[in-house]
Amino acid sequence: MYLYLIEHNIKINEFYEGKIIGIVSTREKAEKIVKEYERKKGFKEHKNDFKIKKIELDKDYYGNGFKSWYKKGDE
Repeated sequence: MYLYLIEHNIKINEFYEGKIIGIVSTREKAEKIVKEYERKKGFKEHKNDFKIKKIELDKDYYGNGFKSWYKKGDE
């Protein structure tokens, strides 16, 4: 079974700020949610920064690496 992860990532200086918007069962539902968010403050200025990722349920993704986020100065 596949799900669709909706993310919004913007670059601020040299760092990225990422938000997980939601996880839905179909790509059509994901695209509908993105269209709604494209009109909202904080998102409408960055319409091209949405990503929809198809993910497989019950799959180990750690083997593919992982993402780390930290604030400048926390290195």
